[in-house]
Amino acid sequence: MSAGSSIDEQIVAFGSAAAAEPPAEPPAGGPRHDRLRRYGPPTAAVLVYTTLAAFVYGVHPPATGVTLPPCACGDISSQVWFLAWPAYALSHGLNPLYTTWADYPHGVNLMNNTADPLLGIIFAPFTLAYGALSTFSLLMRLAFALSGMSMFFVLRRWVRWWPAAFVGGLLFEFSPFMVGQSQSHLFLVFLPLPPIMMALLDELVMRRRHIVRNGILLGVVVAAQLMISPEILAIMVLAALCGLVVMAIRRPRAALERSRDLLRGALSAGATFLVLAAYPIWIYFRGPFHVSGPPHPVSELDQYHSYPASLIYPTSLQRFGLGSWLAKGMVLVQKNGVEHTTYIGIPLLVLLAFIWIRCRRVGQVQLFMLVALGGWVVTLGPGKGSIKLPYALLMKLPLISGALDLRYSSVMYLGIAVVLAVGLDRMRSEGVLSGFRARPATVPPPRGSVPPPGSLVAGEPATGERQAGWTGLRLGPALGCLGIAAVALLPLLPALPYRSTFAGVPALFTAPNSPLVPGSVVLSYPLPVSYGGSNDQALLWQSAASMRFKLIGFRGSVAGPTGKPVRGAALLLPPYEAEQVLVWALYGKPSPPPANDAATARAIEIFLNTYDVGAVTVVPSGPGTASVLAYYTAALRVPPVDFGGSYIWPDVQQDLRRIGIKSA
Repeated sequence: MSAGSSIDEQIVAFGSAAAAEPPAEPPAGGPRHDRLRRYGPPTAAVLVYTTLAAFVYGVHPPATGVTLPPCACGDISSQVWFLAWPAYALSHGLNPLYTTWADYPHGVNLMNNTADPLLGIIFAPFTLAYGALSTFSLLMRLAFALSGMSMFFVLRRWVRWWPAAFVGGLLFEFSPFMVGQSQSHLFLVFLPLPPIMMALLDELVMRRRHIVRNGILLGVVVAAQLMISPEILAIMVLAALCGLVVMAIRRPRAALERSRDLLRGALSAGATFLVLAAYPIWIYFRGPFHVSGPPHPVSELDQYHSYPASLIYPTSLQRFGLGSWLAKGMVLVQKNGVEHTTYIGIPLLVLLAFIWIRCRRVGQVQLFMLVALGGWVVTLGPGKGSIKLPYALLMKLPLISGALDLRYSSVMYLGIAVVLAVGLDRMRSEGVLSGFRARPATVPPPRGSVPPPGSLVAGEPATGERQAGWTGLRLGPALGCLGIAAVALLPLLPALPYRSTFAGVPALFTAPNSPLVPGSVVLSYPLPVSYGGSNDQALLWQSAASMRFKLIGFRGSVAGPTGKPVRGAALLLPPYEAEQVLVWALYGKPSPPPANDAATARAIEIFLNTYDVGAVTVVPSGPGTASVLAYYTAALRVPPVDFGGSYIWPDVQQDLRRIGIKSA
């Protein structure tokens, strides 16, 4: 054997995704049977993934503006808005990456937020036709389906037994990370691109095929992921770099030989990425309304993290679990099921341990088990006292420091999906359950197949002499492996369907005969900022109204007076009494409330005049609604208009002129 082949075998034995090729199936049947074998499994997988995703939030149309998954509040309001703005911007010749139509008069940099602008741009025609609420409902379901499909097709390149790839894709599609984040965050559950990145890295590092072309494709995928979620991109890039470093340490000679190809691929990917992402990156760091520093403060990053016990305690998002175990699981995440993303369950943990013992020499199992383990360790947070964990270092690194620790569980489940699929494939092909190993037999490779370079594993037949597998009793091991997989995944079964809530957008914002003048600057009650409650739906109303008006305030990351990020805090627009009245009415803070006297009325008048407020809207929310109406009636000296149960002063500037206040 040549020196080059020996080096290939060294690196393949640890990390090759191409190397540990499972036994091929023996050819059988005619052309029709061959087509069925080729296209039947992918078609079935796509149908199952899509059908399950369509009913994640109940029996509702996949694209509907009537209901929202899972609620019409909080982060959902912001996520809908992030889809509405690019459609409006592109149709009106505006920039889809920043805006002054929210957080008026300052503005919002979408790249500094969880805005997934690429999805908003791609689905802009759909949004213009059916509305942002329908787009959000559709994308939340597509996120599940496309993520599962992507993982399935990537796993098919590493396993011959398609049910193993199907199980891996199903686990990835409905992992606790996906079902948890699906309660709030579209930008985190839309994950079809990370598996594709994984496959392209396999082509560049292990198979060494079409280096420049695959490098360019990798650059395109990385740029696209940047425009969906920079946080997920940072996590995946860090995981990939760590994987490459570990492989290089384990097999330095092989890594040195392949370094030239890897460099060519990296340069192709980097150049493509810079061409495609240069403008969004500039917007992020230097564009209008950009923030300085990570959007999440350190105190917020340390609010949630996992514990070793999180691996075995489910939450209310899972279908099965003892009452005491469910309660314990919820306590571990401060009763926030959205962030309980590291649950695996005892049966799956046992199966993974068995696969590790049985297949520890298989390259994919070695590499992706380390990937999964590394992702889980990061979710444990920075550590306490003198015990420092990896996340303590990551919080200090530029660009990566803004990623929340629990989000690294996305890497954990990516690794687990690969290990599970490869393990099931090996268990079935080797006849582990029956106590016999498969008998090797030489068969020709599939017609038209091209064996990838470096696809040898020590102790296995060459690529041209693949095993035929079982010559008999094939059904028993297959059913046994599927049964084991079912038992292992049963505790992770999500408690479908998840909640879907009536959107309830007031007619004041969407009715054709609404007194709200298009283009007005609106001060709304409740404000579109978060003070710890859920009554912050003004961004949702603006989205449903197709950006009919500009809005003071924004529920997201905006630049404060010094450029530092301000998230979910005050408007920071003086005079502050106008805001304090609205905050107190909803949350009881500050206490005591501002006095309803001439001084407060004067402050409100100055605020409305200074920021050119065209309309004040009041949607009944909480017991303080009557107080808000009283404060603003005293300031404007005219009662509001009642429209469908909501209230509006439709021409504030005219009201101010009537009482003798000139425009600023």
